[in-house]
Amino acid sequence: MKRIMYSGTGLLVLLLAFIAFNMASNVLLPGARLDLTEQKLYTISDGTRKILRDLDEPINLYFFFSDRASRDMVVLRNYARRVEEMLREYERVAGDKLRLHIIDPQPFSEAEDRAAEFGLQAVPLGQTGEQLYFGLAGTNSLAQREVIPFFALEQEGLLEYELSRLVNSLAQEEKPQVGLISGLPMAGGMNPMTGQGLPPWVAFEQIRQMFTIRNLEPDLDEIPEDVEVL
Repeated sequence: MKRIMYSGTGLLVLLLAFIAFNMASNVLLPGARLDLTEQKLYTISDGTRKILRDLDEPINLYFFFSDRASRDMVVLRNYARRVEEMLREYERVAGDKLRLHIIDPQPFSEAEDRAAEFGLQAVPLGQTGEQLYFGLAGTNSLAQREVIPFFALEQEGLLEYELSRLVNSLAQEEKPQVGLISGLPMAGGMNPMTGQGLPPWVAFEQIRQMFTIRNLEPDLDEIPEDVEVL
């Protein structure tokens, strides 16, 4: 009986300490966030913080997730919750320069039409006719758009990179120019041995998402002034 009483008392003390800690942190550290996950899943990098704090014009992010259609998909819903919480952290850090809109596109609704208009990929669910949306669209003050058509589970490790790349692309009115001198088929082309087309290198595709690539001749005398990186 004493052991039970001591255990109950210990739990009560622990509960009171937890409540007191939360009250104190809300008063003394209202903007603080504590990430207790082993891999720091909800902690954004310094590079991302710099992108968000350097925003000059407001950016709107539209997170489309079919909440009702995914009600039996536990793994997908957990990932969607992580995406939403990370986006809310982006919104918190950016202040009034980033506005997040959470949208559950119901069938035959204006929200579903808008998701399709943005170019988000809808995954059909069995024979029910329901469509699953799980993507992100962003717009800036110049009406430019950037889209993540669908958050694939196998790409979860690249989540922060993809979100920051989208925001950074919208923050730039024009993509910086990168000069490329190479004899390698980085942009793809034709294999002379097989006659088959070659896809672009993955690194080339990643660079092209954030920069304007300008191919330069190897024998050039000087680098063009508008090329920022060679």
